[in-house]
This record gives sequence, C-alpha cells and structure tokens, in this order.
Amino acid sequence: MSRRKFSTLRELEEYWDNDLDLTDDDDPEGTIDIVELPPDRADDVSDLEDIDDNILEDTIPNDVPGSLEIHGGRCNEEVTVQRKKKPKKEKPISRWKRERASFNISSQGEEECEQRRMTMIERVKDKRPVEIFEMFFTDDLVNHIVQQSVSYATQNNRHQFTLSSDCFKKFWGFLLLTGFYSLPQEQMYWSEEEDIDIGIVRKCMSKNRYIEIKRNLHFSDNTNIPLINGNKDRLFKIRPILDELNKAFMQFGVFSYNICIDEKMVRYYGHHFLKQFIRGKPIRFGFKQWAMCCGVTGYCYNADIYEGKPSKISEEDNLEGDTYGLGVSVILNKIATIDKPEEHCFYFDNFFTSFDLLKNLKERNIPATGTVRCNRMNKCPIKTDKEMKKEFRGAFDYRYDEINGIFGLVWKDNSIVKMLSNHLEVLPLGRVPRWSRAEKKNINSTTQCHYKLQ
Repeated sequence: MSRRKFSTLRELEEYWDNDLDLTDDDDPEGTIDIVELPPDRADDVSDLEDIDDNILEDTIPNDVPGSLEIHGGRCNEEVTVQRKKKPKKEKPISRWKRERASFNISSQGEEECEQRRMTMIERVKDKRPVEIFEMFFTDDLVNHIVQQSVSYATQNNRHQFTLSSDCFKKFWGFLLLTGFYSLPQEQMYWSEEEDIDIGIVRKCMSKNRYIEIKRNLHFSDNTNIPLINGNKDRLFKIRPILDELNKAFMQFGVFSYNICIDEKMVRYYGHHFLKQFIRGKPIRFGFKQWAMCCGVTGYCYNADIYEGKPSKISEEDNLEGDTYGLGVSVILNKIATIDKPEEHCFYFDNFFTSFDLLKNLKERNIPATGTVRCNRMNKCPIKTDKEMKKEFRGAFDYRYDEINGIFGLVWKDNSIVKMLSNHLEVLPLGRVPRWSRAEKKNINSTTQCHYKLQ
C-alpha cells in the first residue's frame, strides 16, 4: 500500500488538488485513507517549562504540530513527487561555409544621426562650460535634492536645518573641486597655511556649514521605498538621480551611428554591498556600470549600476527567460531605450556577445558586431587557437552561416581574436600600425585588418 506523510493540512490539500491520481486500472474501487497522527512525544510529562511567562503571543498556529498520512490501495510503491525540469534551450542549427557573406540586413540611419549631431552642435556651440553642465544637472534636479535633504533633516528632528538652491550649488561646486584638487584630509580645504591655502573655499562656505549639509544630504524619500518586481530597489537612495541623468543624456537624441555597450568602473574603496572587484582592470574596486556610449566621442547615452542580479528583460525581448545570461539582458535593455535601434550599429566585447544574441538582433534588423568567446560561436569550424598561433601576424580565418546569416572570424593580433557579426564580413582589408613588442614601439606593420574595425 502506498503511503505519503505530510506535516500540514496545506501540503495535503496541494497534493490532493495537483498530484494525486485517482485512476487505477488494477484496483478501480481502491480506497484512500487519511490518518491524523499526534505530535511527536505528545504524552511526555515534565514540570520544566522552556517558555518565558513575560512573552505573550496572541497568534495561534494554523495547524497542530503533528503530521498526516495518506494511504492508498493502488500500488505498493512509495508516492514520490518529481520536480518539473526547465525545458532545455534548443540550439539553432547552423550551416557554416568558407564563403563571402550575403547579408540582407542594412542600416540607413547614418544621415539621420548626422542631422541630430549637427542640431546638437548648434545648441551648445555658444554656451559656456558651466551652462552645458547645467543642461544635465538641471534646476529641477537641484530643487529635488534640496527638498529631500530638508525633509530628511526634519525626519531626524533637525528642524533648524535650511538649504537653498544657491547654497547647494556652492556645496556641489566644492565637491567638483575636490575631484581634481585632492588633499589628504577634508578640513585642509579651509586651512590658512601658505602651502595649501584655498581662499575661494573659505569665501564660499564655512567648514561647519559644509559638514551640516553633508550630514543631511539626501536624494530620495526613505518613507516611500519603491519596489521592482516585488523586491526592494537596492539603489532607491540614488534612483532619482540616475533616472534624471539618463533622461538628460538623451535630450539630444542618439546622434551617433556607431554605438558601444560596455562596462565601466566607478572607483570606490569604502564598504558597500554593491562594490565589485575585477582583477586586471585599471580600476579594480568600485561600482560596476553598464554604459551605452557613442563609439567615436564616448558620449554616454545611458548608464546603470550593476545590482548583483540580471537586468529585467521585457517580454518581447525575453529569450526564454534568463537562459542566455546576464550579458544578453544588458544589451537588450540598453537597445530598448532607443526609439529606432535599427538606425544604428552596435558593438560590444566578449562578455556580451553570443551567437544567439546576434541572431535575435538580426531578426529585428539591428546590425551588431562583437568579439566573442570560442564556446559561444555555435560550433563555428574556424581554426583553433593552437593552429592560429602557428600563423603569421595578421592571418585570419572565417566562416559564414548560410541559415542564420551570421559571420564568424578569427584573427591573429597580439592575441587570438574571435568575432561574430550579422552585417559585416571579412572584406575590405586594410593596413594598420601595430605595437611591436620586440622593438617596443609602433611600426607600420603589414598586418591585415578589417577596414571598418580599425
């Protein structure tokens, strides 16, 4: 006789509604018995109590801490519940051949991007640097910070604290000054010593006033913490600043044809649960950001701080959930912030690039190219690293997937570089100056390189 033990009535109800199968060809009239068992050691008697009489609880448990057993006469095997496994992702079928690519994807947005760039130049060409800065750090943002700072001081019973927009701008200007004129200690900026005297700081704001503003500086309302997907926003304290800055970054529109999506680090050595460590980077400690920037000037269009979990993917961009990992979700979220992404060409490194990502973008007529890791090329039969190391510098090998329209390339430079593209092929070729380790200088090498990727 089969048997299944439950701890609560709720578990029994869930099993009865979902997993219990009453059909049985061998014993159609079989009965099912449900037995309620008392709690373990319920009859033990003791004069000792572990309960503190000073602790009074009004809550009553929903279920008696005993157990339930269900018995059926259909079979002699134990009833087992199997967890549902996620369906495996079907890998796309490819037919790689060593031939020239014939892409049916094309971007016609270069002229529109140039028009937006010229419009942006007309708007800022006669402005002073401080006026351009105020186009991003707007008065609305300043007023929001002032309001939240005063509110935070009031919540902490510091009712005498006041702050105006002009005073806050002086405070913010001092922070910008400390960014490029660094002293060992903060109070030294108010020192009158000849070797470190900065008169403009003392004239602008007293040290006590600076400390008071710094103590009450706040960007969001602690009493109204927003939720994202039912979870607390980890960056809610600075979320208004990030949203306003990203909005300001896009005020000119996306005026560049070539767009790069990559990670960058904001230096930070303090203690914070979002602080990252990346070995081998110029800035090893700090906050990691996902940034979408102009591929020529470096102008930032959108930036987000990495919160330790994959970014949310919209339903139309969802590739069977998070099956393809963090890199894909970052790319799709950044591209979603652009009105017409098909008018631009996107580039990223091997942290983000995969065959599935480029296939997805190609289906949406979005051109993209990126370096890639060998295990993300959908078994592209190009030469291996061992074979390429025997070749001369500048040698390359390529394959084209006729089914999905993806071009794969391996190229020997200082190291072996692999690339995937859904709109570029191996031609045309050009010559570029490269760094010679033997001569320790740049030389006019005969290295061959894809002309558009120089």
